[in-house]
Amino acid sequence: MTTVARIRRILHGMALLVRLLWACSPALTVVGAVAAVARALAAAVLMLASGRLVGALADGRLDQRWLVLTLTALVLQTVLAAVVDVVGVVEQGRATPLLLERVSTLASRPHGIEHLEQSDVRQAIDGAVEEINQQYFLGVQSTWQVVGYRIWGIAALAVLASWSWWVAAVVLAATLAVNLTWSAYSQQIFEQIFRDRRRRRARWYRNLLVDQDSAKEVRLFGLTDFGLERFAQSWHVALADLWQGRRAEQRPIVIANVAVLAAYVVALAALAHDAWTGVIGTATLLAASQALMQMEGLGMLGDMQTMCIRQQALLLDLEDLDRRLPAASEVAAPTRPTGKPGAVSLRDVRFTYPGRTEPTFDRLTLEIEPGSSVAVVGENGAGKSTLVKLLTGLYRPSSGRLLVDDVDLADFDGDAWRARCAGAFQDHLHLELLARETITTGDLPALDSDDRALRALDDAAAGDVMVALPGGLATQLGTSWDDGTELSGGQWQRLAIARGMMRGDPLLLVLDEPTSALDAATEHALFEGYADAARRAGRHGAVTVLVTHRFSTVAAADLVVVLADGRVSEVGSHAELMAAGGGYAQLYALQARGYA
Repeated sequence: MTTVARIRRILHGMALLVRLLWACSPALTVVGAVAAVARALAAAVLMLASGRLVGALADGRLDQRWLVLTLTALVLQTVLAAVVDVVGVVEQGRATPLLLERVSTLASRPHGIEHLEQSDVRQAIDGAVEEINQQYFLGVQSTWQVVGYRIWGIAALAVLASWSWWVAAVVLAATLAVNLTWSAYSQQIFEQIFRDRRRRRARWYRNLLVDQDSAKEVRLFGLTDFGLERFAQSWHVALADLWQGRRAEQRPIVIANVAVLAAYVVALAALAHDAWTGVIGTATLLAASQALMQMEGLGMLGDMQTMCIRQQALLLDLEDLDRRLPAASEVAAPTRPTGKPGAVSLRDVRFTYPGRTEPTFDRLTLEIEPGSSVAVVGENGAGKSTLVKLLTGLYRPSSGRLLVDDVDLADFDGDAWRARCAGAFQDHLHLELLARETITTGDLPALDSDDRALRALDDAAAGDVMVALPGGLATQLGTSWDDGTELSGGQWQRLAIARGMMRGDPLLLVLDEPTSALDAATEHALFEGYADAARRAGRHGAVTVLVTHRFSTVAAADLVVVLADGRVSEVGSHAELMAAGGGYAQLYALQARGYA
């Protein structure tokens, strides 16, 4: 990136930072700006008044007017500095949730979840969240400190120029050179840090060693030393390259520092010359000397400016992420689906995961009638879960069409379609909320309804989970909390299934390997509940899709779909496929012998 482009990026980062301050609180931003300007004016008055006061004392007299003005300016400067600090602290507290909200909004803006599986997007999101959390009491607060010093530096420049305009111009040019070179250097470094995949790898090893979910295997296989070694190695490699890059960018900074040193030598020599020759008196000498020292407010301000630059780099990175992610698409029929059921059709659907070349589906075609229950089976990697994600609108086909009631799913509003879907998944969430909320988040309008939660537990054959809840539905779940209750894997899964049963009239009910952590008896009771739920939903024309490895559970389905090699290899009822004697019948018999 050229120097001009880098400077333009710095200025744009400043503009983004101003917008953030305004978003935190327009009123506080105005108060902070007024206080910063007033503080700078008080500083200018202090420089001039103290110079006059000392000049009068040198003449053997005490000028009370300059004394009062000096003391007043000193008090005002202190009070106004405190006001700016308070504004910074308050706005910092508001900026953190605003930034986290923006990251969450960006992450959820695209219609589905494909973007979350792209490593560069995932890294940008994770890096932004980590940086926001690290800056909790630093970024915005430091910005206000920098603003105060900058305006103070402008006031000092005006005082210095009242003595000698050319000295003020020389010092200003050198000071700005240091500021810009350091800012460009620092911003580039922080942007590199945010985007460095090796630092992300180091964080992964760190999390491996401290996360609860990985603790069992880390201890069992003795991975602590291995993880520490890999963490240190990844971190060292990342920082070594970073430092090498820093050394290559330091020449302009060295030149700028030499220039500012020379500028101050010239300024001090000129000031000494004018004082020695009697061109200026004691008052001007003192005021100009103070102004010369305060000109550092326009230069590099150390840690506070570093934190300000980190905040700018974060905002620029979020803006870059905003440009990379697809915008929320306009749909032709935003109110669809209306709730009227219709057939589901996949016609010549092709789908390839981001970053891969081989398609998961290649010209997949399938027709599902209204009111039917469908079991999807196939070997690992056949695309069963991918099909569920396509049906629920979390992915979109790379080509081909997915139709609901002869309308392309791409023409539906994604949120409206998913509001008419329900489901349970193998990789379910452990929602560490109240037990009631862990269930009722499956239908947010019923969030506080005990009756709906109990009904969903019954539908999921999970009523006995209540025994493990000391406070009933008001029990706090999860060991992250002091009063939290931990559940077994099967109990968590059954609550997730109950969550999937919360929506009473879905157009699409998907059950993606929902019983992997359940015993056989519980699974049998649960599938009886599934069959009943499918029959109830089918009466309203809804479609139930069950994904499973266990062939013994699919016999009750109206339609069995076998996926293989990116296509539908077999389709029909259980009886039809068994009679055909194809791959499904062979796998069914093989699995039946395994359970015999």
